[in-house]
Amino acid sequence: MKAPRLTAASLSAALAALALAATPAQAIIGGSPVPAGDIAARSSVLVVTGDANGCTGTLIGRRSVLTAAHCVAGARLAVIAFIRDARIVALTPVVAAAGHPGVASPFGGTAPIDVAVLTMRDLPPAGYGPARIGSRDPAPGSRVTIAGFGRQQLNSMRSAGQLRRVSLPVIQRSPSGYVALGDRRRIERGFGPSACQGDSGGPAFAGGSVVGVVSLVSGPPETRGCGSLTVTMPVVGIAPWIRGAVAAGERRAPGNPRVAVLPPPRAPERSGLPPWARIDGGNPP
Repeated sequence: MKAPRLTAASLSAALAALALAATPAQAIIGGSPVPAGDIAARSSVLVVTGDANGCTGTLIGRRSVLTAAHCVAGARLAVIAFIRDARIVALTPVVAAAGHPGVASPFGGTAPIDVAVLTMRDLPPAGYGPARIGSRDPAPGSRVTIAGFGRQQLNSMRSAGQLRRVSLPVIQRSPSGYVALGDRRRIERGFGPSACQGDSGGPAFAGGSVVGVVSLVSGPPETRGCGSLTVTMPVVGIAPWIRGAVAAGERRAPGNPRVAVLPPPRAPERSGLPPWARIDGGNPP
């Protein structure tokens, strides 16, 4: 897909409005704003790729972000946006990305693990810090909290851009490892709280730690695919791989990092994401 033309001004406007399609998981429907000081507010970021797709991610290290692998699959350009009160406060390029290679499937072959670790060039601005990976998977019937920057109303882009959260019960875990979340009673009545457009890659918290990454979402018939089940990819069992990916990314990242800030405006004729947003090593930081 050809990347849309974005000037410096329109890039910031697009990020601020979150007019960005996250596929396949898409924003918190039926949730509430995340208060300042909450672990989600301190660790959640927006991941934007060169084709103007947007996802949510979670800081898990000094310069490392956890997100869904499908958010950056095939991308050559990516930036991390730090958003506070629905406004961008800093941007930094992604300089390395590692997607999980998958695991042996109980049905034969390899089962995909929709998890990736991104490495930022710069340090987070003040007020941001990493979340911990959990040590125990949530049990069926327990509740986890998902968070994201996506839409809270299906047909309104203006409803996006604010970090929101919702607590959902764990319905079941599939043999391939995915965990289904949802409010059965409300789903049976036709519509329930869920993730939606812009929430792919966002965190699932339990006990103040990250236990999953938002991967897929479903919706009632004749809707845009939100308002039913939210499916997350557990991360507790792959914590050793995550730690290894964080360490490898840090080794590839430039030394003596600065704190992320908003870059100066670029010439109006420039289009697309800035050159420093490459993640394939094509340009030096």
